Amino acid sequence: MSHRAPPLLCSTAIAATLALFGPTALAQVTAMEATGTYSLDGAAAVSQVQSWPAYTAVNVIDFPSMGSSSAVLHSYGSTYGDFGSRSSGRGVYQVSGGFRLVETITNTSAVAQSAKFTFSITPGMLQNEIGSALGTDQYVEAGLKFDLKKNAASIWGSSASLRTDDTGTSAAFGGDTSLYAGGGTFYNVLGVTREIDLGVLNAGQSIELSYELTTFANGVSAAGPDRWVEPSTFTVPEGWYVYGSCGYGYGAGCGYQEPGTVIEIPGYFVAGSVSGSHASSGDPFNISFGPDNKYSAYLHPNAGFGEVSLQPVPEPSSYALMLGGLGVLAWAARRRARA
Repeated sequence: MSHRAPPLLCSTAIAATLALFGPTALAQVTAMEATGTYSLDGAAAVSQVQSWPAYTAVNVIDFPSMGSSSAVLHSYGSTYGDFGSRSSGRGVYQVSGGFRLVETITNTSAVAQSAKFTFSITPGMLQNEIGSALGTDQYVEAGLKFDLKKNAASIWGSSASLRTDDTGTSAAFGGDTSLYAGGGTFYNVLGVTREIDLGVLNAGQSIELSYELTTFANGVSAAGPDRWVEPSTFTVPEGWYVYGSCGYGYGAGCGYQEPGTVIEIPGYFVAGSVSGSHASSGDPFNISFGPDNKYSAYLHPNAGFGEVSLQPVPEPSSYALMLGGLGVLAWAARRRARA
């Protein structure tokens, strides 16, 4: 005579056991927008915004100019791909931009889960481009800020700003300062990866996760005499590559340079012109530097919004149910073996 555990008890034991090892997270976009504002030569500010769900890919872009002043504004992103923000200008300007994405993350498994958010910073830069020497009351500045929030409370962030005036250049950093490398009037925003602990999500629990990137660039400057730039070096930062222009002859120095490569830049004159500044994480188009803009730096493809991973964190009662279920299965197996 064979002895079998009741089918319902076996099914319950199997389901309880598998539930402990079947983490599932459901992510739903609830808000997304790209914004931008600029003003040139003290004129009235012009603002733009694109939002989801009217747009599944938001894109605010403009290249305004007025006399000797100009700006570049570009904030963009999508629910399925990369994103970034750039603010830059020259002359007399005020530019700001940003991208924000909000998702609801739900633990759809039957047990509590330990949640982590893994994401990569899209490379970028902070740069003050000095044309003619800055006079009294003249300046250029740029900055950017990253902010990751869980249920409206900030859980990770980073910020940087760079200002140059007639007294020199100063930089300020906050939060996760390891994102930045450089010095003087040029800092890189490194393409690094971060993993943030979101805590424990109980079965069926949801949290709101938002990621916001903002940039700004402001300045007041006028054209003056030519300026000499001392020799310097440029180290290709993590997440970047650099292309050395070489013309139609494809001569020496032409090609891609790997991160860590040190490029020697000789001294050169800058024609008297207005000054400018640039802040970006993602899509800086290209950054030209050196005599005759010989070198141009570009970004690797953008990283896109990160992912939430779940790891089961069973409660004591769940462990007891799992062990009980395994015991029932073992008992049934022994009975069948004896039969």
